[in-house]
Amino acid sequence: MCTLTLAAVVTLVFAVIPSEITSKTVVFYPPPATSYIVYHTNVAGALARRGHEVWICIPDYLLQRNLVKDNSVKILAYGKQLGDVEKQIYEKTRIMDKFWAKEPTFGKETLYSTGAELIKIADVVLSDQVFVDKVRQLNPDLIVLESVPFNLNMIVLPYMLDIPFAFIGTIHDVVISKVPFSPAVTPFPINTSTDRMTFVQRLQNTILYLLRINFDLFYDSGLIAKFAPHKPYMSINDLATSAEVFIAEIDHILDYPRTTLPNTKLVGGSSASAAKQLEGEFKKFVDTAKTGIIVVSFGGSILDLPPNIVSKFISAFSKLDLGVVWKVNITSPDPKQILTSKWIPQNDLLGHEKTKLFVSHCGKNGQYEALYHGVPILCLPVYGDQSYNSERIKVKQYGLRADMREASADELAAMMKEIIDNGTYTENIKKASELYRELYKVPKEEAAYWLDHVMKYGGEYMRSPGQQMPWYQLLVLDVIAFLVAVIVVILLVIYFTVKRCYNLCRNKPRKIKSKRQ
Repeated sequence: MCTLTLAAVVTLVFAVIPSEITSKTVVFYPPPATSYIVYHTNVAGALARRGHEVWICIPDYLLQRNLVKDNSVKILAYGKQLGDVEKQIYEKTRIMDKFWAKEPTFGKETLYSTGAELIKIADVVLSDQVFVDKVRQLNPDLIVLESVPFNLNMIVLPYMLDIPFAFIGTIHDVVISKVPFSPAVTPFPINTSTDRMTFVQRLQNTILYLLRINFDLFYDSGLIAKFAPHKPYMSINDLATSAEVFIAEIDHILDYPRTTLPNTKLVGGSSASAAKQLEGEFKKFVDTAKTGIIVVSFGGSILDLPPNIVSKFISAFSKLDLGVVWKVNITSPDPKQILTSKWIPQNDLLGHEKTKLFVSHCGKNGQYEALYHGVPILCLPVYGDQSYNSERIKVKQYGLRADMREASADELAAMMKEIIDNGTYTENIKKASELYRELYKVPKEEAAYWLDHVMKYGGEYMRSPGQQMPWYQLLVLDVIAFLVAVIVVILLVIYFTVKRCYNLCRNKPRKIKSKRQ
């Protein structure tokens, strides 16, 4: 009996010791904006459940919003001097003003303003010695960065501290992961083109990628020289290829099929998960909606709509025999049909059996929640990647897209009825939902698995030698140039040889004739 007990104790001790030894420290640095922090927290929580000590960097102005609801994820506060970053960017770029005024929201001026503002923010954060020292003292085994181009300035942080890093992001960035690709079938994320482009679209796409490869369009490589002078200088694009793994929150079901390398992992949207039971006013409202409901949301940053847009939606909803749960900052004109709130349990509502349609700006999180639960979408994009997201929903027939500024109340109501009554859209997205769940299981767990994996084994074995090459070598442009030069030389040799022979043959009879004379 004693022997068995001792054996059990020894087994227990040896079972516990490895977990303590393999526990790692991970720091997530999402951009200082609400939506990014929410989905980084999803993955951070999944990684913490694997036994790691996980921290997430939250700017001071967002601490009061309680965005990190998982107690296993620790908060590393920073940036008191930054102020409200989201508000500042909106004011500087005037994105919403431009949208309502029907001006381009993602033109050259907006891109420059956004990039310049985020370079300033990165400069302030990297200059904050208190924050940098906190990260240094944690001595993390891995820093996880957002791969959206505007956030790439923060790659300087792990580089200056000699800490391995990984990327997670809403796009599959073929430039920073240095994946061999064709601009003909890889649409630029801010474009509305699909993977089936016209000649003009292919031309535009190629030019955009050439600019993206050769210039710092969204970030400043000068920050590397400024904050890591003790390290060899390299561009941000070149430094990015040293990531242990690239996790992209996309897939081949919602997005277009793409080429990848072994160290790029497509996991789908991490915010997608099984729905929880509704509670309170939301449960009461949905229970009384006999014919079903529509969920309406334009994200956390678009709660205040112009009065004419609000009136248009209210008029459109009145033409439908369905309840409406609307995330918006207004008082409901008809509480029996329309429930309004500045916050809604979006994923749980989309997962409810009574939900017939999702009216959305087509942000990444909401789009994947709709896909996960098989709910068709009426896409009303505003800015950023939302037009790109909306176009692929339309192309794959998971819903329709429109411009909320242009469409009338009757047209909006007609499109909602078309999506709900025409079973094609629901059937397509439900089939896609089944495929998505089968292939991607729980995306946040998949992302956590790969982060855990590279901490154990490193990512070097998945890295292609091509990721360390300049683009001209990777695309064998030097070889092509050499072969073209060889062919040109051969053709020139042939040309001059033929020309020489021709001249000799043409001049020879004249010489004979002159001798006879």
